[in-house]
Parts: sequence; structure tokens; C-alpha cells
Amino acid sequence: MFSPQHLGATIMTAAQTTHSSTPSQVDAEKQCNAGPLRRSAFRALVQDFAPIWFTWCMNSGILSILTHQCPYQFPGLQIVSTVLYVFDLTLFILFSLLFILRFAIFKSLAYAEIVSNQTDLMFCACWPISWMTLTTLTPLICSNAYWGGHAFSLLGYVMWWVAVAWCLVVLTWAFGVMIEQHKASEARIPMPIILPAVSVSTAAVEGAFVVSLSYEISPRLAVPVIVVGFMLVGIGTLLGLILTTYLFHGYLAHGWHAPEQAASVFIFIGPMGQGAAALQQLGRAAQVYGAFAGYNKGTFLTAEAAVSVEASCTIIALMLSGLGFVWLIFSIYSMARCALRRELLWTPGWNAIIFPTGTLVSSMSLFALDMDSPAFRVTTALLIVILFIVYFINLAFTVWNVMKGRLLIVREDERIKERIRAMQKDK
Repeated sequence: MFSPQHLGATIMTAAQTTHSSTPSQVDAEKQCNAGPLRRSAFRALVQDFAPIWFTWCMNSGILSILTHQCPYQFPGLQIVSTVLYVFDLTLFILFSLLFILRFAIFKSLAYAEIVSNQTDLMFCACWPISWMTLTTLTPLICSNAYWGGHAFSLLGYVMWWVAVAWCLVVLTWAFGVMIEQHKASEARIPMPIILPAVSVSTAAVEGAFVVSLSYEISPRLAVPVIVVGFMLVGIGTLLGLILTTYLFHGYLAHGWHAPEQAASVFIFIGPMGQGAAALQQLGRAAQVYGAFAGYNKGTFLTAEAAVSVEASCTIIALMLSGLGFVWLIFSIYSMARCALRRELLWTPGWNAIIFPTGTLVSSMSLFALDMDSPAFRVTTALLIVILFIVYFINLAFTVWNVMKGRLLIVREDERIKERIRAMQKDK
């Protein structure tokens, strides 16, 4: 992670170095044979595009879902949800093209840079998670619109199966590379290591939303999603708990992260919130929306069993949400601690606040339905407002830093500068 101040100092130093280059520096740059020190805007955009940018799609998507399902509706809120959906879709297409272009243009170099960086490696899971927000919103908004219909429900259904395969491949690949190239040592395990597990839990909850809230999904289509969804909860949530143990041990052994990484603590919430929401919505799909009753086969896929399934899911979800709130308090304390010490800095890592917390809010909204609880409704609405405030704070800082050339399009190539310094040191 980095702060805008640090980036600004780095770029200023680079600019001064560029304008006062010595002959030896120019020779060293030519010998690097890896592109110019000061790149075109397009080259800088593509070459440095990192998977962390997909968190913008994730955050826009989760806020769109939350506003659509908010227990307190008012005129215009559905329009806000639709606008966020369109924004999510636009960003996903744009960022996907840039990410693919990076590999198409720079090939093995791009792949080597991704797998050699533990943080970028784990943030690759954000790509399928972004896809899954669209998987939910497409049938949720489009299939229920007057111009939509069953076709969009089937589109979301197919998109979900693609998402399941995608997130499982990323999970296997990311941890396979991690084990092979980044063996655990005394060094601290990066917080984003939990993201591949969160992606699998996300697939579970999004599948439950697809079969519950889409227009005219039959029990024959819904039941396979529910069954696979429960298996995905086991993979994502239980693996997330294991990884959370290692990450929390890092805090006990090494203390707090640096102030610019304070927001990364919110990642702890992800497996708990997503697991709780997945169980709740899968239980509701089985019982409230009648998937098991309509299927009616065996001893498990029946209307009688669905009642027990939903109750069991709610109880386990309450347990997971309780732990999720502990991590939320822990995360707020981390931010407040830095603020009181006047060390709190905005970084792109602040995007880690919205999606994990949003999963917990999604669980709260489902508790409000299950229990007809005013307390859960108020909590849900309040947290949605807070998440929107954080979203616009992130948007303002991001736009400002992009305009200043500190984010997204950084013309100075740090790779070349490092090679120049290394070659000069050798001489």
C-alpha cells in the first residue's frame, strides 16, 4: 500500500531525475531494453493495470444490491440501484479489457509480475467476484423489469455456473502458485490471501439470489444451485476461517499494520458476512420460495425438510454474523487508532472497507425479513448510508489522484528506474 504523499514525492523525484539525466543514466536506460522511462499514457495504463481496480466493480455491485433490497424504500432508490448496476457493468467491461490487454501486450512479463506479487496474485479473485455481482444484478433488475422477463433469468443462471467454475479455478491456481513460489516464513502473510475463499462464498450467495429473486426460475433449475451453493459455503467459509486464524496470528505476533494499511482489517469480515448471507438466502430459496417443495425428491429435497433447513441456516448465520461484528469493531478500532494518532492516510486500500462490510449488511437485511425486526432494518439502513459515504470519499480521492498522475496512469516506469539504479550501483 502507499499514501498519496509518498507517491507524490516519488513522482517528483522521478521527474527531477528525468530532467537532469546524466549520460550514464541515458545509457543505462537504453541497455534495459524494456521500454522508455517515461511512457505514453496508454502504455502506463495497460502495463500497470492491477486487479485491485476490480474492487470498484465489487463495491458498486454490492451497493446496487443493497439499495435494491433495502428494507426502507423511497421513490428513486431503485433508480440509484440501476445506475450503480450500469456503472458496475461499464467498469467491468473496461477493466476486463485493460487486464486482458496487459497480458496480450506484455505476455509472460505481465504474468511473471502478477504471480511474483502476493497481493496482486490474491486480488485476481476480485475479477470473478466482480462478475458475480453482475450475475446477481442482471436477473434481479433486468428479469423483473417490464421489458425483461425469463430470458434474463436464464442469462443470470448461465452466468452463475460460469462464475462457479471461474472462482474455483482462481482459488486452485492462486493457492497453488502461493505454495510453490511464496512459501510461508517469518514474513507476515498478506491480508488479501483470504480473497479467493471469499470469492467461493460469494458464488454461493449470488446463486441463492439468482434462484430466489429472478423471474420464473423453476425448482428443477433452482435445486442444483441450492445444493452446490451449500457445498460452496463449506469451501469458502471454512477455508476463510482457517485463513483468518493465520492472519489474526500475524497481528498477535507482529502487531498492527502500518497506518496506510489500516483499512485492510475489514477483509476479516468477508468470509463471515458472505457465509451468513449465503446460508440465509439458500435456506429462504429452499423454504420461502418453495424450491424443495416443487422438486420433492428423496428425503432431503422436500417441503418438510425445507423448514428445518431454513431454521438451521438462520441459526448458523447468526453465529457467523456475530463473529463478523467482532471483526467490524476490530476494524473500526484499527482506523480510529490511526486517526487519534494523526496517522490515518487515504490509500486505494480503503476500497477494502465496502464489499466485506456490505456482505454483513446483506446478512442484516435478511435477518430483518426472517424476524420482522425493526432493529435489523434500522441497522441495515444505517450501514448502507455509511457505506455510501465511504464510497464517495474513495471516489473523490481516486479521481483526484488519477488527475495528479499518482494513480492508474503513472507515466514514470518504476521498473526502469529500479534497473537504472541497479546498473549504476554495479558500475
